[in-house]
Amino acid sequence: MKIDLVDGLLQTSITINYKGQPLTIDKLVIDTGASHTLLSADAVSDIGVYFETGDEIISAFGIGGEESCFRKTFDLVTMGDFQIENFKLDVGALHEKLEINGLSGLDVLMAVNVVMDLSRLIMYTKLN
Repeated sequence: MKIDLVDGLLQTSITINYKGQPLTIDKLVIDTGASHTLLSADAVSDIGVYFETGDEIISAFGIGGEESCFRKTFDLVTMGDFQIENFKLDVGALHEKLEINGLSGLDVLMAVNVVMDLSRLIMYTKLN
């Protein structure tokens, strides 16, 4: 799977499926310092992902401070050739000046067992 280097940030894409609606999200920053993946609420609203009563509320901490977001279970998350069923991802607001659609955190990267080859700007999943 190709990694893009944009303004000094490593970016990739994932495909999510929510209630039968697939969506590919580009401009997802690979962030090995983030424990959880965070998707922009704006990026996922077209497939009906929004806060509902009963959704878990999460606090995300980063350099920009603290943000509240909510956690949703997605039917399917696909990164490269690997798929994860019934996986929880965080959804929230991202700073509008960041022209990205989210952060791919360690939860997804480790679940798919990603190996990054930064000299060739590719990543792949390592099967055990």
